[in-house]
Amino acid sequence: MLKKIPFRRIRWPGWVVLAVIGISFIYGIAQLVEAIRFEPESGNASPLTIDFKTETKNVDTYTMSIKTPKMEDKSIKNPIQGWITHEKKAFLKKVKENKRQLGNGSRAHLVIQADSVKATDDTFHILFHSYQLVDDVRGIEHVKTFTINAAEKKIVKLPDIMEINKEASNMIRNRLMGHPEPKVQKALQDPASWNWSLNETALTLYFNEIDESGPTELTIPIHAILPYLDEKIVDSLEVAKASIEPGKYVALTFDDGPDPNVTPRILKVLKDHDVHATFFMLGSQAEKYPEVAKGVAEAGHEIGNHSDHHKDLTKISKEQMTKEVLASRQKIMSTTGQLPSVLRPPYGAIDGEVERLAHDNGSSLVLWSVDSLDWKNKQVNAIHSTVEKELTPGAIILLHDVHSTTADALPGLLTMLEKEGYKFLTVSQLQAKLAVEAASPFYGNMKKG
Repeated sequence: MLKKIPFRRIRWPGWVVLAVIGISFIYGIAQLVEAIRFEPESGNASPLTIDFKTETKNVDTYTMSIKTPKMEDKSIKNPIQGWITHEKKAFLKKVKENKRQLGNGSRAHLVIQADSVKATDDTFHILFHSYQLVDDVRGIEHVKTFTINAAEKKIVKLPDIMEINKEASNMIRNRLMGHPEPKVQKALQDPASWNWSLNETALTLYFNEIDESGPTELTIPIHAILPYLDEKIVDSLEVAKASIEPGKYVALTFDDGPDPNVTPRILKVLKDHDVHATFFMLGSQAEKYPEVAKGVAEAGHEIGNHSDHHKDLTKISKEQMTKEVLASRQKIMSTTGQLPSVLRPPYGAIDGEVERLAHDNGSSLVLWSVDSLDWKNKQVNAIHSTVEKELTPGAIILLHDVHSTTADALPGLLTMLEKEGYKFLTVSQLQAKLAVEAASPFYGNMKKG
């Protein structure tokens, strides 16, 4: 199978054009036919095989190389072929408009590549990447995806499997911060037209309209979208099964970091125990220690917003509160590549203004149910006994990755929880689980402190 094409702001180097020209020299010898087989990991998945054929054309004014899936079912074949035909017509129209500049060694080029990837047990994606070069040095790039339900033999749109409500739309819009707002707003108008792919780790969206430099790729961690996914899809994703199966769950959270000394130690312990946690970062700390912040994201942990400078949001002006939250969010995104969708206000201080700010910016408020008091009792045994005394299934445990004693206590704390049969989730995964059992705007049995 071909390697994935990097879609984010792609700039194709000159070798692509040279490769297309090279293909033209061997045109007429044979047409290149590649067979890409969809090989599901599950024995329950459809045995459907996708064969691809490559159509090439070489004339005086242009070259063309188009990879097309060979499919029999017209309900699937026709929409795919319709898109390919549209790309060809748009290309040939431009060739005609520029015919005076083409010929005698100057030619336009159209390349459409395709690949197939598994989504769930019953669905897979066909990903197309179209590149047109006519009268522009950079060329024009488009991404198009088709999601196919192999069992039902139909094309699936994103709203078929995911509720795109106001909260979900805000979350996606927030993750596109930094792009032109009018273009973002236009691109998000029709979820049924979105190009997307899904697996057990993330939902990936591809937008052609936002940046002139090429398609914009947006990857959203699976834990952030689980609450919006259809139950059947949730059941077919391995990570979702782990999130909702019966058992005792807790979420570890770490506030006030990142810290250059303590955070790396905590990351090592979590890795040794194969545990993922949620780190509520201060924007000022993430900006001060960007490599440490990036390391948290690269280790696969969830990152939340804990404000910029740890001020009580209920005791400052609305303008200051907004700046504290949004500036921190931007700094965290810049250093980690993750735009936090969960917010923990410092000191757990919440009022109506804080709730409105979180809602308007697509963030969920997260407090805690177990305070380890590691900020107060800086002793390993005291941390262990405090957590053990307060612990219940579904708890969110408050820790801090700025105290060395927290790093000292963590190995024993994890061992203790594991012996008691607890499993570990991020707070967003815990939210998805609790949403199945009971509707609640917050996670767990929250306490302010």
